Amino acid sequence: MAKQTFTTGQVLTAAQMTSLQQTAMLGGAATAKTSSYTLVAADAGTAITMNSASATTITVNTALFAAGDTVQITNLGAGVCTITAGTATVNTSASLALAQYESGTLTFTSTSAAIFIKGAGAAAGGGKVLQVVMGTTNTGTSIASTSFTDTTLTATITPSSATSKVLVLYSQQYKVFRGQTTQGAGLQLLRGATSIQGYGVSGHYAAFTFDGVSSGGGEFRTVTSGSYLDSPATTSSTTYKIQLACLYTSSSGSLYANEDSSLSNMILLEIGA
Repeated sequence: MAKQTFTTGQVLTAAQMTSLQQTAMLGGAATAKTSSYTLVAADAGTAITMNSASATTITVNTALFAAGDTVQITNLGAGVCTITAGTATVNTSASLALAQYESGTLTFTSTSAAIFIKGAGAAAGGGKVLQVVMGTTNTGTSIASTSFTDTTLTATITPSSATSKVLVLYSQQYKVFRGQTTQGAGLQLLRGATSIQGYGVSGHYAAFTFDGVSSGGGEFRTVTSGSYLDSPATTSSTTYKIQLACLYTSSSGSLYANEDSSLSNMILLEIGA
């Protein structure tokens, strides 16, 4: 049962007494959810369990709860469950994200504000992997410019907390072709439109180069792998991608990403603060 209001002299039923006992013990009737959920007034004094393999949210709005009301939340699923401020304010000294088997209690300080208190030990969960996303591609891209150009290698993640970091692991396959002079590849990793790691053009810190010969041309197939620990500072959907560029244009050279349908991949790991 949810929180109830009683009148003077009222005789309580067994179910009402059970509900009072549960509420006093920060429990209350258990309600199971398998997808994102917005709290309602009847949730006061109850325990909510989330069980989803995907990331979910529990949204908190104003004018539903009174000061002193509590809602206990436990995440049983593999997907991260994030307590999200809707029209209400939700403060915490830890994180609003619950990994699998973590729990916490929303305690309302007014009709429009609450404090989220994680269970013992949860606040010390820095360094935990909260979610993993993988992107793969074997779609080819031809590049014959010194300007960085998108390949089809990309992956998107929605961090559960703005304090989380994202560990990016990537492996990009490509073929380098050149005429009689030196050619090579520049490579960079981007978050959205922002370059966060790169190997520049004009031969400086190239991802790959090979020298020209007196006659004839040549080609070389290779894979560049790398990693980067990013701090996107957001809970919005965030896309990472790889770009390639030719080091020179005077050598009649070019690049071809994912040549002959070769596979490239990118893995994104959200790391809790």
